[in-house]
Amino acid sequence: MSISSAVKYNESETSEAANAPKTYGQTGAIIGWQELDNEKGRGVIALKDIAKGTLIESAPVIVVAKEDVPDSGGAPDGYLLDWEPDEEGQEHCMPLGYIMLYNHSRAPTLYLENNYEEMTISSFAQRDIKTGEELTWDYSCEIWFDED
Repeated sequence: MSISSAVKYNESETSEAANAPKTYGQTGAIIGWQELDNEKGRGVIALKDIAKGTLIESAPVIVVAKEDVPDSGGAPDGYLLDWEPDEEGQEHCMPLGYIMLYNHSRAPTLYLENNYEEMTISSFAQRDIKTGEELTWDYSCEIWFDED
């Protein structure tokens, strides 16, 4: 089976309006991504209602040593999260899946949990999330942009 036949993407609209933004995600998924009509760029939205506590995704991570991150602050630094800061060679990680597309909010819709043994980051619904609502998490750091 080829990759193109194994993974099919659907394009759905989250509202009935003719000019509603296209949302992209895997067939049967509860989340997808779309261009947001604000300054955030892309974001992840709920394709279905999601109950509080629901596991949304479990994304594998690629561990990146601090010594492998360029001093310039360029890629891949902008795409890394802290992993195990006290473990030499495992200070950062690059999460796969939708993790890096979730935008920041001080009133987030989800929270993240690291699983060091399985080398994954999982996202869970912090509260009930409605269809079409953006999924966000609190970056828990000093942000470099205006949150408003």
